[in-house]
Amino acid sequence: MNKIKLPLFISLPLRIYVIGLIILFLLRIVLVAYAYDQPVHLFSKEIITTFLIGIQFDTSVLCYVLVLPFILMFLQRFSEKLKFLNIFILIYISFFMTLLVFIGIADIPYFKFFLNRFSDSALQWLGSFKVVFEMIVQNTANLLFTIAAIIFSVACFVLIWKVIKKRIQADQVKEKISIKEIGLFILFSFFIFIGIRGTHEQPLRQGDAFHCNDPLLNQIGLNPAYTLLRSYFTRVNLMEVNEAIKNTKDILKIDKAIEEISPFARKISSDSAMRKYNVVLVLMESMSANYLQAFGSKDHLTPNIDSLCNNSCFFTNAYSAGIHTNNGIFSSLFSFPAMKRIRPMSTVPLLKYSGLPYTLKQNGYKTIFFCPHSESFDNIGVFIPLNHFDKLYSSKDYPAEKSIGAFGVADDYLFDFALKTLDEQKSDQPFFATILTASNHEPYTIPDYYKKEFTKMSDRSVSYADWAIGKFINDVKNKPWFENTIFIFSADHGLNVGENKYEMALSYNHIPILFYAPKILGAKQLNNYMGQIDIFPTLMGLMNTSFINNTLGTDVLSKPRECMYFSADSKIGCADSAWLYVYAFGGGEGLYKYKSGDTKDYKEEFKTDFERLRKNALSQTQAAEYMINNNKVELK
Repeated sequence: MNKIKLPLFISLPLRIYVIGLIILFLLRIVLVAYAYDQPVHLFSKEIITTFLIGIQFDTSVLCYVLVLPFILMFLQRFSEKLKFLNIFILIYISFFMTLLVFIGIADIPYFKFFLNRFSDSALQWLGSFKVVFEMIVQNTANLLFTIAAIIFSVACFVLIWKVIKKRIQADQVKEKISIKEIGLFILFSFFIFIGIRGTHEQPLRQGDAFHCNDPLLNQIGLNPAYTLLRSYFTRVNLMEVNEAIKNTKDILKIDKAIEEISPFARKISSDSAMRKYNVVLVLMESMSANYLQAFGSKDHLTPNIDSLCNNSCFFTNAYSAGIHTNNGIFSSLFSFPAMKRIRPMSTVPLLKYSGLPYTLKQNGYKTIFFCPHSESFDNIGVFIPLNHFDKLYSSKDYPAEKSIGAFGVADDYLFDFALKTLDEQKSDQPFFATILTASNHEPYTIPDYYKKEFTKMSDRSVSYADWAIGKFINDVKNKPWFENTIFIFSADHGLNVGENKYEMALSYNHIPILFYAPKILGAKQLNNYMGQIDIFPTLMGLMNTSFINNTLGTDVLSKPRECMYFSADSKIGCADSAWLYVYAFGGGEGLYKYKSGDTKDYKEEFKTDFERLRKNALSQTQAAEYMINNNKVELK
């Protein structure tokens, strides 16, 4: 660079660009080595294309960072008085390059767990610093990556600082700016513009990284700082609102809405008196359908849940709304889907919803929520009492010595505590209890008295969670209120289990949902498509309840769905008996024959099915955004 004698406003950004490109290239190699489980052929067409696309996205991010210093250093050539900008340039470049390195390292374990590059959903953990800290220190891999992020970020800062300072101090140009330098500025401005834009046809989009049928390789080509910023600033505008409302009414078969409440509020009438059974909803942490024998697992990790499936109303085509616990809580209780830019349990101001706790409370129920950890997590301590729960139990209500990890008390202790509490309820008042488990969550912390050994800690955690549920069922069968209670078991979300062939890992959303009440409901396997958002109206139908349904859930036993939609942060999916539709907010859509594992995209060949599933998923998601943004969710 010195031999070419480029002016500082070009040579310095160019030098930093090369350093940044090398660092980001090396981080992508680490990502492949750590998070990509398939055999890697370094010189295969797919791997080479992935890394070339990675250079394209890295270049875009680096050009965004360097464009301001490039302009400021050029302006300095017009006046010595602007030399004071050097300290700003020094700090600016050092800081943002260090930030890129830190994000790049932090993204590696995040991607391994969620199968998504960094996005705004990662920021939701910032409100629970204590939990985040414990998740880091109690998980060896997370701790090592955190230490590496700190060490390499500091090293990067020192390196960049020294490079910039040395180059600035060595620049002794005194003469006025030349026509040649102005020409070089214009030329390199064009190069930086192309670098930011990414492609000559259009601005770089997330979908431009998708070049093969391997969903992981497609995402590895992305830059995590790019996906983080794009996800944060991308607004949800899937379709025109009136079109979404009309489509959603048709999908949910809403003939007559109570428009003064909302476009979807409808009166559900029963021809007989409500059967006021007790209701216990158990939200099982990370219990993917792929763990269960009913869905082909041969690992025998869940014998108790498998037994429950055989003795319950068991929904085989059930899906979680999202891939985070707050999605599972909110959607199961209040029958709205997970949304990209809205965290309903943490909005300002918080809204009141009219789902399951509200309706049961209106019918004389005592409503109780059992949380295993701190109530500050996911803003549970504020949101749950506001939304029609009479009592919330959390870590403050349990003996300190019973807390064994980042997520509080063990599942079996939580179940014991809940049973003792429910035994104390008035016999003449029905109750609704929600029990949120957490033991099957990284960092896995299992009680010492659970002795079953497994090679993988994750398998042992699933086995323990299943054992705790089996113990809970055996204990509750001895309670006088057992035969008058409907137990609902649903995962809060799934987990990355087994092979993933698509942009969305179905094992994260495909979950078991079962209604267990042997004397009331009997046992049957149901293939109806349903989501967590349908738990509330389906339960009301089983209990002959007359109520106003002001949600996007439906009673799938009386009004079956033809398919079910769900989300995973920056993606929306929709599945029926043949097809999986995937929509990515950053760009790109696909249609797959997921039952056979076919990775070919059929959206052009089967446009009718593509449009049908697309309409179903996007309409209802946009309708939910409208309902919450316009506070149409409360019954007053």
